[in-house]
Amino acid sequence: MTCIVCGHLIKEGYREGRPPRQAKYCLRCRAERRRRAKLKYTWRPEYDAYLKTHYFGGLKRRSRVLSQVVRMTGLPRWYIKRQAARLGLTMHTDRRAWTSTELNLLEKLVGRVSTGTIAKRLRRSESSVVKRLRRTGTSQRVRDGYTMRDLELCLGEGHRKISTWIDNGWLQDRLQGTRRHDGNGNDIHRIREEAILDFIKRHPQEINLGKVDQLWFLDLVLLKGREVPEAKSPRRGETEEDAAA
Repeated sequence: MTCIVCGHLIKEGYREGRPPRQAKYCLRCRAERRRRAKLKYTWRPEYDAYLKTHYFGGLKRRSRVLSQVVRMTGLPRWYIKRQAARLGLTMHTDRRAWTSTELNLLEKLVGRVSTGTIAKRLRRSESSVVKRLRRTGTSQRVRDGYTMRDLELCLGEGHRKISTWIDNGWLQDRLQGTRRHDGNGNDIHRIREEAILDFIKRHPQEINLGKVDQLWFLDLVLLKGREVPEAKSPRRGETEEDAAA
């Protein structure tokens, strides 16, 4: 008899020179089936191919790809990130110490361009820039207006769709006045936060909350760059009065 999985001859289990009648798998395939039966999650080769094709770029893009894989597979986020690390696709933490020159350039660029652009200028990873800004309590919002690329990453939409919003007059933009070659559209579009908030208010059906960067969206709509105040603990006298009441 041969194994129905690998096709090898089943030599184990001979009794009096005859193989068992119910044998379907060799010992190796039987052990592999038992191991897989105990696995809580099943990872398929096509998932590896999808990660190798799409899992790259900055933090926002990687977060969107992870969310897409979660919806596609039903697997938890931490498990998918572990598989990406197994494939060598994760971003490595930049442990270099920040120099005074880098800190000065970071202070000049923050609020004017996105964290991805800052990372390219400093030749650091975007995660390193984000961690530095969080450590100093500095907001990542672009105060001087978002470029088309920045808005694509924040809203999770393509260039063509955002251009349609602008052409329809739903989203107001302005040109920076920088002359560029024809392949880049000759100029840079800048969209202010007030224009984005007005667009969200007037055309909420155009926003896909499953695609937007959640931290950025909450900061834009609710916090508006303000830090969340810490909850104050009640004074001892007030607590005793409440207990007496």
